[in-house]
Amino acid sequence: MNRISTRTLTLLAMFTAAQIILARVLGFYLTDTLRVSFEYFVIVLAGICLGPFGGAVVGGLGDFIGSTILSGLGFFPPFILGPILAGFTAGVLARYVFRGSVDAWWKVMVITCVSELLGNLLCGSWASDLWMGTGFLALLIMRTPVKLGIMIIDGQFVYAVHRALRPLLRRGDRM
Repeated sequence: MNRISTRTLTLLAMFTAAQIILARVLGFYLTDTLRVSFEYFVIVLAGICLGPFGGAVVGGLGDFIGSTILSGLGFFPPFILGPILAGFTAGVLARYVFRGSVDAWWKVMVITCVSELLGNLLCGSWASDLWMGTGFLALLIMRTPVKLGIMIIDGQFVYAVHRALRPLLRRGDRM
């Protein structure tokens, strides 16, 4: 059984804390079902840096802690699936599709866009439909322009921060 290093645990904690801050403290709602936040930037970055399991842990743990402690809306289980899926997808794409070589801007943008399309836009719209009963297609149409803009900004952030972190990360820090 592989042991998780202190460095990996520290990165998990740091990414989770950053995700909570970006989602719950700096995020805001445009409508009841449309939140503007840059939390997925950290989730995708964690998936790239720590692998599929690390990205999923950061997404799930950050969403659970943030929604139970810092949200007035409370915890609704389907919402946690989007961040988990996004972190897992980012890790799978970085590790297996790009074979750990996430050194080009376009690769980071592909990873970010695919992860956020699945986790944030599709899964988030589905969970919002379950919560509000508004209709999946209506939510998808309403949320798409804002989420696409956030996706592009997140991709730029992921590229810049990953490029700065790359020399500090060792290959063995992946989960």
